[in-house]
Amino acid sequence: MRVVVLGITTALGARLAQALPAYGCTPVGLIRKAAQREPLRAAGVETVLLDTDGDGVRDGLSQALAGAGAVVLAAGTGTGPGSLGAATTAASPAELLSRAAERAGVRRYVMVSALLPDETVRAELGDRLPAYLREKQQAEHALHARDLDWCVLRPGTLDDAPATGRIRMGTGADPRPDGRIARTDLAATLCEILTGPVPVCGTLAVSTGDVPVRDAVAALRPG
Repeated sequence: MRVVVLGITTALGARLAQALPAYGCTPVGLIRKAAQREPLRAAGVETVLLDTDGDGVRDGLSQALAGAGAVVLAAGTGTGPGSLGAATTAASPAELLSRAAERAGVRRYVMVSALLPDETVRAELGDRLPAYLREKQQAEHALHARDLDWCVLRPGTLDDAPATGRIRMGTGADPRPDGRIARTDLAATLCEILTGPVPVCGTLAVSTGDVPVRDAVAALRPG
């Protein structure tokens, strides 16, 4: 299965690209710069270079999503690290991506939200952090109107600690993450959500915990 990822050049995106092949998936990275192509190809990532200066971004998204099985938004929604940059059209990059998935019939769509950005992201964004968090909230709400099997994943503060293989999932109307989670564990959680036999839908919070990743995700599926 081809999994299209916006945010493949982020620290989380790199770990997701490393994890997906073990699940029988090919990562497809949406990129803005030609110089990013070769390092990603060397890491086993297919790339689609997007023209973000005009309507070409829609054509690029259509190309990337052709034959794909799932989409992951693992980046800023417009202003944050790894995003498509400031709004490229009247619609935000997050809205463009979800619309494109809907048009292409790619039903599984997972958005990594950011209620607890790590210190690096906070430092990089500076006074743009409130706008970044607002965009994440708006992107979450916009997904509700899409005809997709969507899942919003709200992680705890991300770090580069060794994987534990165990997480805690929060559910409910407005779940909030508690504590931290290793990027590698979050990547494994994404892979389980993306590849299971039944889609996992809704808004979830995830932090380091005591339940094996596969079991925690399986418990969310009906039946």
